[in-house]
Amino acid sequence: MRAPFQRRVSPGFTLIELLVVIAIIAVLIALLLPAVQAAREAARRASCVNNLKQMGVALHNYHESMNVFPPGYVSAINPTILDPCNQDQEAGGSIDLGPGWAWGSMILPQLDQTPLYNSVNFSLSVAYPANNTCSTTLLSVYICPSDDAPSLVPVLANPPDPANPGSYSGSQVVDTVARGNYVGMFGLGEICAGSGPNPNAILPGDPIGIPAGIFYRNSAIRIAAVTDGTSNTIAVGERSHNLSFVTWTARSINGWLGKTPTSQGGSDRFNPSPEECWTQVLGPAGLEDGTRTPDDPEAHVEDYWSMHPGGVNFLFTDGSVHFLKQSISPIAWRALATRAFGEVISADSY
Repeated sequence: MRAPFQRRVSPGFTLIELLVVIAIIAVLIALLLPAVQAAREAARRASCVNNLKQMGVALHNYHESMNVFPPGYVSAINPTILDPCNQDQEAGGSIDLGPGWAWGSMILPQLDQTPLYNSVNFSLSVAYPANNTCSTTLLSVYICPSDDAPSLVPVLANPPDPANPGSYSGSQVVDTVARGNYVGMFGLGEICAGSGPNPNAILPGDPIGIPAGIFYRNSAIRIAAVTDGTSNTIAVGERSHNLSFVTWTARSINGWLGKTPTSQGGSDRFNPSPEECWTQVLGPAGLEDGTRTPDDPEAHVEDYWSMHPGGVNFLFTDGSVHFLKQSISPIAWRALATRAFGEVISADSY
Protein backbone atom coordinates (compact mmCIF):
# COMPACT_ATOMS: atom_id res chain seq x y z
CA MET A 1 0.00 0.00 0.00
CA ARG A 2 1.44 3.43 -1.04
CA ALA A 3 2.07 5.97 1.64
CA PRO A 4 -0.19 9.00 1.47
CA PHE A 5 1.25 11.97 -0.54
CA GLN A 6 3.08 14.50 1.60
CA ARG A 7 3.87 17.97 0.27
CA ARG A 8 7.46 19.00 0.83
CA VAL A 9 7.71 22.45 2.33
CA SER A 10 10.81 24.48 1.28
CA PRO A 11 12.43 26.41 4.07
CA GLY A 12 12.16 30.25 3.67
CA PHE A 13 13.85 33.36 5.07
CA THR A 14 12.76 34.64 8.38
CA LEU A 15 12.20 38.36 8.77
CA ILE A 16 15.43 38.72 10.74
CA GLU A 17 17.45 36.94 8.06
CA LEU A 18 15.95 39.16 5.37
CA LEU A 19 16.82 42.31 7.31
CA VAL A 20 20.39 41.07 7.82
CA VAL A 21 20.80 40.47 4.08
CA ILE A 22 19.45 43.96 3.28
CA ALA A 23 21.79 45.49 5.83
CA ILE A 24 24.79 43.67 4.31
CA ILE A 25 23.86 44.87 0.82
CA ALA A 26 23.50 48.45 2.09
CA VAL A 27 26.94 48.28 3.73
CA LEU A 28 28.51 46.97 0.51
CA ILE A 29 26.91 49.76 -1.52
CA ALA A 30 28.09 52.34 1.01
CA LEU A 31 31.62 50.95 0.71
CA LEU A 32 31.62 50.78 -3.08
CA LEU A 33 29.93 54.11 -3.85
CA PRO A 34 32.85 56.35 -2.79
CA ALA A 35 35.22 54.20 -4.85
CA VAL A 36 32.97 54.49 -7.90
CA GLN A 37 32.64 58.25 -7.42
CA ALA A 38 36.41 58.58 -6.98
CA ALA A 39 36.99 56.62 -10.19
CA ARG A 40 34.57 58.83 -12.08
CA GLU A 41 36.20 62.00 -10.75
CA ALA A 42 39.64 60.64 -11.69
CA ALA A 43 38.38 60.13 -15.24
CA ARG A 44 36.88 63.63 -15.34
CA ARG A 45 40.08 65.17 -14.01
CA ALA A 46 42.10 63.28 -16.66
CA SER A 47 39.75 64.66 -19.32
CA CYS A 48 40.28 68.17 -17.95
CA VAL A 49 44.04 67.67 -18.13
CA ASN A 50 43.67 66.53 -21.73
CA ASN A 51 41.70 69.69 -22.57
CA LEU A 52 44.49 71.87 -21.21
CA LYS A 53 47.13 69.88 -23.09
CA GLN A 54 45.22 70.43 -26.33
CA MET A 55 45.18 74.16 -25.57
CA GLY A 56 48.91 74.02 -24.90
CA VAL A 57 49.61 72.44 -28.28
CA ALA A 58 47.30 74.97 -29.97
CA LEU A 59 49.02 77.91 -28.25
CA HIS A 60 52.44 76.71 -29.35
CA ASN A 61 51.23 76.12 -32.91
CA TYR A 62 49.84 79.67 -32.88
CA HIS A 63 53.21 80.93 -31.62
CA GLU A 64 54.95 78.96 -34.37
CA SER A 65 52.82 80.75 -36.96
CA MET A 66 52.70 84.25 -35.47
CA ASN A 67 55.89 84.30 -33.41
CA VAL A 68 53.83 85.44 -30.40
CA PHE A 69 51.15 83.97 -28.17
CA PRO A 70 47.62 85.24 -28.91
CA PRO A 71 46.39 88.35 -27.11
CA GLY A 72 44.38 87.97 -23.92
CA TYR A 73 41.72 89.89 -25.83
CA VAL A 74 41.80 92.53 -28.54
CA SER A 75 40.33 95.97 -28.05
CA ALA A 76 40.71 99.61 -28.89
CA ILE A 77 40.71 101.85 -25.83
CA ASN A 78 39.08 105.08 -24.75
CA PRO A 79 42.03 107.36 -23.93
CA THR A 80 39.87 109.71 -21.87
CA ILE A 81 39.56 107.11 -19.09
CA LEU A 82 42.89 107.32 -17.33
CA ASP A 83 41.92 105.17 -14.36
CA PRO A 84 39.94 102.05 -15.35
CA CYS A 85 39.61 101.10 -11.68
CA ASN A 86 37.54 104.20 -10.99
CA GLN A 87 34.00 102.86 -10.83
CA ASP A 88 32.45 106.29 -11.40
CA GLN A 89 34.24 106.49 -14.75
CA GLU A 90 33.54 102.88 -15.62
CA ALA A 91 29.82 103.33 -15.01
CA GLY A 92 29.83 105.89 -17.81
CA GLY A 93 31.53 103.48 -20.22
CA SER A 94 34.36 101.01 -20.22
CA ILE A 95 37.87 101.89 -21.27
CA ASP A 96 37.51 99.05 -23.78
CA LEU A 97 35.82 100.00 -27.05
CA GLY A 98 35.95 96.54 -28.58
CA PRO A 99 35.70 94.21 -30.29
CA GLY A 100 37.03 92.10 -27.38
CA TRP A 101 37.70 88.69 -28.99
CA ALA A 102 39.78 86.57 -26.63
CA TRP A 103 42.66 84.13 -26.82
CA GLY A 104 40.29 81.15 -26.94
CA SER A 105 38.82 82.41 -30.21
CA MET A 106 42.23 83.13 -31.71
CA ILE A 107 43.40 79.51 -31.47
CA LEU A 108 40.30 77.92 -33.01
CA PRO A 109 42.14 76.88 -36.20
CA GLN A 110 44.82 75.19 -34.08
CA LEU A 111 42.04 73.25 -32.32
CA ASP A 112 40.63 71.93 -35.63
CA GLN A 113 37.79 74.46 -35.50
CA THR A 114 38.59 76.37 -38.70
CA PRO A 115 34.95 76.56 -39.91
CA LEU A 116 33.92 78.10 -36.58
CA TYR A 117 36.84 80.53 -36.77
CA ASN A 118 35.81 81.53 -40.29
CA SER A 119 32.28 82.29 -39.06
CA VAL A 120 33.55 85.14 -36.84
CA ASN A 121 33.47 88.76 -37.91
CA PHE A 122 36.38 89.91 -35.79
CA SER A 123 35.64 93.58 -36.49
CA LEU A 124 32.34 93.28 -34.57
CA SER A 125 31.94 92.45 -30.89
CA VAL A 126 30.54 89.19 -29.60
CA ALA A 127 27.16 90.85 -28.97
CA TYR A 128 26.30 91.29 -32.66
CA PRO A 129 23.84 88.74 -34.08
CA ALA A 130 26.25 88.21 -36.98
CA ASN A 131 28.56 86.46 -34.51
CA ASN A 132 25.95 84.25 -32.84
CA THR A 133 27.25 81.14 -34.59
CA CYS A 134 30.50 81.44 -32.71
CA SER A 135 29.38 83.15 -29.54
CA THR A 136 26.79 80.47 -28.68
CA THR A 137 28.75 77.35 -29.63
CA LEU A 138 29.75 75.12 -26.73
CA LEU A 139 33.14 73.47 -27.31
CA SER A 140 34.02 70.44 -25.20
CA VAL A 141 37.72 71.34 -25.21
CA TYR A 142 36.88 74.44 -23.16
CA ILE A 143 34.63 72.62 -20.66
CA CYS A 144 35.83 70.80 -17.54
CA PRO A 145 33.64 67.67 -17.25
CA SER A 146 33.56 68.02 -13.46
CA ASP A 147 31.70 71.32 -13.74
CA ASP A 148 28.05 70.89 -14.63
CA ALA A 149 26.53 74.21 -15.68
CA PRO A 150 24.33 75.74 -18.40
CA SER A 151 25.70 75.85 -21.94
CA LEU A 152 25.12 79.60 -22.21
CA VAL A 153 26.06 82.13 -19.55
CA PRO A 154 24.73 85.67 -18.99
CA VAL A 155 26.50 88.97 -19.39
CA LEU A 156 25.08 91.71 -17.16
CA ALA A 157 24.66 95.40 -17.87
CA ASN A 158 24.57 96.68 -14.32
CA PRO A 159 27.77 98.28 -13.00
CA PRO A 160 28.25 98.43 -9.24
CA ASP A 161 27.16 101.30 -7.08
CA PRO A 162 30.45 103.12 -6.33
CA ALA A 163 29.08 104.23 -2.95
CA ASN A 164 28.07 100.72 -1.93
CA PRO A 165 29.75 98.06 -4.10
CA GLY A 166 28.76 95.22 -1.79
CA SER A 167 25.10 95.80 -2.60
CA TYR A 168 25.50 94.64 -6.20
CA SER A 169 22.48 92.78 -7.53
CA GLY A 170 22.86 92.94 -11.29
CA SER A 171 19.91 91.45 -13.12
CA GLN A 172 19.76 92.97 -16.59
CA VAL A 173 21.16 90.43 -19.06
CA VAL A 174 22.51 92.15 -22.16
CA ASP A 175 24.05 89.15 -23.90
CA THR A 176 24.56 85.41 -23.59
CA VAL A 177 27.75 83.63 -24.58
CA ALA A 178 29.01 80.07 -24.70
CA ARG A 179 30.33 78.80 -21.38
CA GLY A 180 33.93 77.83 -20.71
CA ASN A 181 36.02 76.82 -17.69
CA TYR A 182 39.49 78.11 -18.52
CA VAL A 183 40.91 81.63 -18.21
CA GLY A 184 44.28 83.07 -19.21
CA MET A 185 46.76 84.26 -16.61
CA PHE A 186 46.81 88.07 -16.43
CA GLY A 187 49.46 88.49 -13.76
CA LEU A 188 49.07 90.08 -10.34
CA GLY A 189 46.20 91.87 -8.63
CA GLU A 190 43.23 93.70 -10.09
CA ILE A 191 42.95 93.34 -13.85
CA CYS A 192 41.71 96.92 -14.19
CA ALA A 193 44.91 98.34 -12.70
CA GLY A 194 47.62 98.56 -15.32
CA SER A 195 44.95 98.43 -18.00
CA GLY A 196 44.83 102.14 -18.78
CA PRO A 197 46.20 103.85 -21.90
CA ASN A 198 49.64 103.28 -20.42
CA PRO A 199 49.59 99.78 -18.85
CA ASN A 200 52.80 100.47 -16.94
CA ALA A 201 51.38 103.51 -15.16
CA ILE A 202 49.63 102.60 -11.91
CA LEU A 203 47.85 105.62 -10.50
CA PRO A 204 48.05 106.37 -6.76
CA GLY A 205 45.21 104.72 -4.89
CA ASP A 206 44.61 102.05 -7.55
CA PRO A 207 44.53 98.43 -6.44
CA ILE A 208 47.80 96.72 -7.18
CA GLY A 209 47.52 95.18 -10.62
CA ILE A 210 50.32 94.33 -13.03
CA PRO A 211 49.82 92.63 -16.43
CA ALA A 212 52.84 90.41 -15.80
CA GLY A 213 51.38 87.15 -17.12
CA ILE A 214 51.03 85.66 -20.57
CA PHE A 215 47.65 87.25 -21.40
CA TYR A 216 46.23 90.77 -21.12
CA ARG A 217 44.58 93.28 -23.44
CA ASN A 218 46.35 93.33 -26.83
CA SER A 219 49.21 91.28 -25.41
CA ALA A 220 51.81 89.84 -27.80
CA ILE A 221 54.14 87.80 -25.60
CA ARG A 222 56.95 85.82 -27.17
CA ILE A 223 58.51 82.77 -25.59
CA ALA A 224 61.75 84.74 -25.35
CA ALA A 225 59.97 87.20 -23.05
CA VAL A 226 59.19 84.45 -20.52
CA THR A 227 62.50 84.79 -18.76
CA ASP A 228 61.28 83.05 -15.60
CA GLY A 229 61.12 79.90 -17.72
CA THR A 230 58.15 78.45 -19.57
CA SER A 231 58.09 75.53 -17.13
CA ASN A 232 57.69 77.98 -14.24
CA THR A 233 55.00 80.23 -15.72
CA ILE A 234 51.25 79.61 -15.82
CA ALA A 235 49.41 80.26 -19.07
CA VAL A 236 45.83 79.06 -18.41
CA GLY A 237 43.89 77.76 -15.40
CA GLU A 238 40.44 76.57 -14.35
CA ARG A 239 37.52 78.51 -12.95
CA SER A 240 34.36 76.57 -12.10
CA HIS A 241 30.98 78.22 -12.46
CA ASN A 242 30.18 78.13 -8.74
CA LEU A 243 32.62 81.06 -8.45
CA SER A 244 31.71 83.02 -11.59
CA PHE A 245 31.01 82.40 -15.25
CA VAL A 246 33.68 82.01 -17.92
CA THR A 247 33.50 82.14 -21.70
CA TRP A 248 36.06 81.10 -24.29
CA THR A 249 34.70 83.60 -26.82
CA ALA A 250 35.36 87.22 -25.95
CA ARG A 251 35.37 89.96 -23.35
CA SER A 252 31.90 91.50 -23.62
CA ILE A 253 32.21 95.25 -24.05
CA ASN A 254 30.41 97.23 -21.30
CA GLY A 255 29.38 93.96 -19.68
CA TRP A 256 29.79 93.03 -16.04
CA LEU A 257 30.49 89.75 -14.29
CA GLY A 258 29.10 89.11 -10.81
CA LYS A 259 29.29 86.03 -8.64
CA THR A 260 27.08 83.17 -9.74
CA PRO A 261 23.63 83.26 -8.08
CA THR A 262 22.71 80.27 -5.94
CA SER A 263 19.81 79.60 -8.31
CA GLN A 264 22.39 78.90 -11.02
CA GLY A 265 24.77 76.82 -8.91
CA GLY A 266 26.73 79.52 -7.13
CA SER A 267 28.21 78.75 -3.72
CA ASP A 268 27.29 82.22 -2.40
CA ARG A 269 30.35 82.56 -0.23
CA PHE A 270 32.63 84.65 -2.39
CA ASN A 271 33.32 88.36 -2.63
CA PRO A 272 30.14 89.86 -4.13
CA SER A 273 31.74 92.81 -5.92
CA PRO A 274 31.36 92.50 -9.72
CA GLU A 275 34.12 92.98 -12.25
CA GLU A 276 34.10 94.07 -15.85
CA CYS A 277 33.88 91.21 -18.31
CA TRP A 278 37.61 91.05 -18.91
CA THR A 279 37.41 88.64 -15.98
CA GLN A 280 35.35 86.23 -18.11
CA VAL A 281 38.48 85.43 -20.13
CA LEU A 282 41.33 86.36 -17.75
CA GLY A 283 42.27 85.75 -14.14
CA PRO A 284 45.04 87.04 -11.82
CA ALA A 285 46.89 85.93 -8.75
CA GLY A 286 44.79 88.12 -6.45
CA LEU A 287 46.56 90.35 -3.97
CA GLU A 288 43.64 92.00 -2.15
CA ASP A 289 42.53 90.13 0.98
CA GLY A 290 46.04 88.72 1.01
CA THR A 291 47.56 86.68 -1.79
CA ARG A 292 44.58 84.56 -2.84
CA THR A 293 45.71 81.11 -3.92
CA PRO A 294 43.56 78.65 -5.96
CA ASP A 295 40.36 77.61 -4.17
CA ASP A 296 40.94 80.38 -1.65
CA PRO A 297 38.16 80.96 0.91
CA GLU A 298 38.43 84.70 0.13
CA ALA A 299 38.07 84.12 -3.61
CA HIS A 300 36.85 86.95 -5.81
CA VAL A 301 34.88 86.48 -9.02
CA GLU A 302 38.07 86.72 -11.11
CA ASP A 303 40.04 84.01 -9.30
CA TYR A 304 40.81 80.34 -10.01
CA TRP A 305 38.67 77.52 -8.67
CA SER A 306 37.79 73.96 -9.68
CA MET A 307 35.42 71.16 -8.76
CA HIS A 308 38.34 68.74 -8.43
CA PRO A 309 38.97 67.91 -4.76
CA GLY A 310 42.05 69.57 -3.33
CA GLY A 311 43.19 71.91 -6.08
CA VAL A 312 43.07 73.24 -9.63
CA ASN A 313 44.53 72.16 -12.99
CA PHE A 314 46.83 74.65 -14.73
CA LEU A 315 48.47 74.74 -18.14
CA PHE A 316 52.03 76.01 -17.96
CA THR A 317 53.63 77.92 -20.80
CA ASP A 318 55.80 74.97 -21.84
CA GLY A 319 52.64 72.95 -22.57
CA SER A 320 52.75 70.83 -19.41
CA VAL A 321 49.77 70.55 -17.06
CA HIS A 322 50.09 70.62 -13.27
CA PHE A 323 47.59 70.17 -10.47
CA LEU A 324 48.22 72.96 -7.98
CA LYS A 325 47.01 72.12 -4.50
CA GLN A 326 44.99 74.46 -2.34
CA SER A 327 47.90 74.47 0.09
CA ILE A 328 50.37 76.00 -2.38
CA SER A 329 52.58 78.67 -0.86
CA PRO A 330 51.42 82.21 -1.70
CA ILE A 331 54.99 83.05 -2.66
CA ALA A 332 55.20 80.18 -5.14
CA TRP A 333 51.72 80.97 -6.49
CA ARG A 334 52.63 84.59 -7.10
CA ALA A 335 55.87 83.56 -8.81
CA LEU A 336 54.08 81.15 -11.16
CA ALA A 337 51.69 83.92 -12.23
CA THR A 338 54.46 86.15 -13.61
CA ARG A 339 56.63 85.65 -16.67
CA ALA A 340 59.69 87.81 -15.93
CA PHE A 341 59.99 88.73 -12.26
CA GLY A 342 63.12 86.66 -11.71
CA GLU A 343 61.83 84.49 -8.87
CA VAL A 344 63.58 81.20 -8.23
CA ILE A 345 61.18 78.38 -7.36
CA SER A 346 61.57 74.64 -7.30
CA ALA A 347 59.11 72.06 -8.57
CA ASP A 348 58.58 70.70 -5.07
CA SER A 349 57.15 74.08 -3.99
CA TYR A 350 54.00 73.33 -5.97
